[in-house]
Amino acid sequence: MKHIKQLFPAYIFGLLLLFSSCNKWLDVTPKTQVKEEAQFSGKQGFIDALFGIYQNSARQTGYGRNLTYGLLDILAQRYENKSIASTLYAKLSTYQYTDSEVQAVVDAVFTNSYGSIAQTNYVLKNVDNGILDETSRRIVKGESLGMRAFLHFDLIRLFSDIYASGANASTPSIAYLREFTVTSNARVSLGAALDLCEADLKAAEELLSVNQNIDLIPDNQGSTNADLFLQYRQNHLNYWAVKATLARLYQFKGDKVNALKYATEVINSQKFKFVNQSTLIVDPVQVTSDLTFSTEHIFSIYVSDIKLAADDVFKNTVAAGESTDLWSTRTSLNAVYQPTLANHASDIRSTTASKSLWNVVSENIIYTKKYWNENAANVKQRLIPVIKLAEMYYIAAESSATLEDGTRYLNVVRTNRLIPEIPVPASSAALDTEILLEYRKEFYAEGQLWFYYKLKNLATIPNGTATVTMSKAKYIFPLPNTELEFGSSN
Repeated sequence: MKHIKQLFPAYIFGLLLLFSSCNKWLDVTPKTQVKEEAQFSGKQGFIDALFGIYQNSARQTGYGRNLTYGLLDILAQRYENKSIASTLYAKLSTYQYTDSEVQAVVDAVFTNSYGSIAQTNYVLKNVDNGILDETSRRIVKGESLGMRAFLHFDLIRLFSDIYASGANASTPSIAYLREFTVTSNARVSLGAALDLCEADLKAAEELLSVNQNIDLIPDNQGSTNADLFLQYRQNHLNYWAVKATLARLYQFKGDKVNALKYATEVINSQKFKFVNQSTLIVDPVQVTSDLTFSTEHIFSIYVSDIKLAADDVFKNTVAAGESTDLWSTRTSLNAVYQPTLANHASDIRSTTASKSLWNVVSENIIYTKKYWNENAANVKQRLIPVIKLAEMYYIAAESSATLEDGTRYLNVVRTNRLIPEIPVPASSAALDTEILLEYRKEFYAEGQLWFYYKLKNLATIPNGTATVTMSKAKYIFPLPNTELEFGSSN
């Protein structure tokens, strides 16, 4: 996208480096320490700082890899490649959190997220200084509050226990940073952390109501909108993404009434559309291909160097089957997409109906092409979905008051994926089983399956044709060493 691809002033990159670890704070040279008055003396300074939040979050230590197709899907047993016990992949897939290599990966997620949170607070510290017009102020402040909550919420989902409808509300969680500071911050309880997330999201919702438009990602980099700041709202924590995050938060808390309320508000907005199966192109060499179904993105991250990252693990031109690769087998993918069931081979996500979505090296090595950026002119090939429309239907299905309503929401997604509707199940547990199967189909290489496994506190999860026994120790990331002052574990 044009606004992401703009060359940021050098001081923005200096700030990102500064935020990457509080231990490095005092090591930053004066050249990168731009005075706040200069940084925020005009609208562009706010925009640059806001874009910096998204760019930092798009790094491989964040949503550009680890929090989507990388770490989280490895933990969810999406991929094979674990035969050599000494590899990082094998250690991650067996939850060896005390291993130094694994610790480095988990710590990097923690540091990246708090770095982005620090920048949200940097913007919020200055946003009410009278420089911005009222509409711009509301958008900048709303996005910053929304991202602060969004990032904290994912940290909660990673480093804290499940809420269990309030049973674990008093357990220690993470530090919730609301000020731009380098001082140590104490952890708060899980209940308190969720309350702070909710407050930030509700404030963001009110502020962002001033701009409820969604400028869907075009097939190329052109746009008629003269204000780059208002383009590509799917790549911002926009008004509807805030509502979607609230739906996630209430789902996490077990508040079905509010989860359904916010999920259906997003659904009923009609701002996001399921892909048109008759015109969908998933061949990555085509300029109009749409491998991640971008019209369904409520919030996505733009990753400018996604081709380098994807080629590293989802092989294209280099040798396949390397120890760092992320692949699946035909057997494991068939267990997910169930092509032998009647009329299921037509699933547009599967290896049978959408062969262009997959690189079949052999029956035992199959890579997703979802992030192959084979056409430089295709902006949509550089998007990683973070919140999608299908998830809102799944939350609505799970949260509905009746089995009939829940089944209806689930069947909307199934119909749009060209698989048959299911009859109304006999029980809520049976419906939950169907929803879980759909999570497995929908979010391959997107990270959401791990969060759902943990939310449901599943005792076992699938691992190809076998299962892995889970526990609290496997579901909860250990906090980094206490010398990391942001989010101190004190």
